Amino acid sequence: MSFSSVFRNLGNLILWGVAPLLLGWALSLKVAPQPAVGIIRIDTDIWFGSTALIMMQIQEARENPAIQAVVVQVDSGGGEVVASQTLYLELQRLRRQMPVVGSIDSVAASGAYYAVLAAEPIYAKPSSIIGNVGAWAFVPPEVTVNEVVLASGPFKLTASNRAEFMRELEGIKQDFLATVFSQRGRRLELSAPELAQGLAYSGREAARLGLIDRVGSQSEAIALAAEQAGLANYEVIDLQVSVLEEFLANNPQFAASWPGAADPMTGKRNLSPGIYLLYDSQLRGAP
Repeated sequence: MSFSSVFRNLGNLILWGVAPLLLGWALSLKVAPQPAVGIIRIDTDIWFGSTALIMMQIQEARENPAIQAVVVQVDSGGGEVVASQTLYLELQRLRRQMPVVGSIDSVAASGAYYAVLAAEPIYAKPSSIIGNVGAWAFVPPEVTVNEVVLASGPFKLTASNRAEFMRELEGIKQDFLATVFSQRGRRLELSAPELAQGLAYSGREAARLGLIDRVGSQSEAIALAAEQAGLANYEVIDLQVSVLEEFLANNPQFAASWPGAADPMTGKRNLSPGIYLLYDSQLRGAP
């Protein structure tokens, strides 16, 4: 066989054998992108504005076919009751679709701890601040009907009274406790009365008490999330980066800080009457 025939046969082999394989591989990358672990960040006080951004991350994780698992990276002292509960419920819903692993940085207290309870398991750093289970509130002011201010009912002006407000606060605390026990179960080494004191614990202590599962890094949490999803080769996508730029460009009003955010110099907050799942590290949890 001549050299020209050998090269011609080799060329045919590449053209009809290898080329289709390469083409199929290239097309598969477009049709089925590389699997990924997404990072959902809860890294600010939890309120309706920040919740909107976090919900966009959750939605991106749910709709992006490449995302096979997520790590919820938490660094927050909590915030509003309903916003914290919303994140918990949405992360629970996401967990029915894919693995959701928690990873705590400096703090996951009060409402932020409530939210990350939806993850399984939960990692933290040795000195992270964790827990502060419970709620606190400013009692609504007493406003009475007079010759100038009229109302159709005795509680129309405040929608509550002191006794009813205390019952609502107690109900929210009991809901928080029930959520902790439903998610942590027999791992907890704290009784309900002990947990209801509202203490915050270091990451190492929280692991011993069963409030979290392991002391470890974000990379360990990512590796476990990938393992739970059965991924050997994967990339990591920061979902906050993915959604933040576009969202803020279209909704500049959400770029401002929450009006109730702590003053960075004094730690004081200016909060309206209401009930909060909020921990302030500068004030040690006090309003």
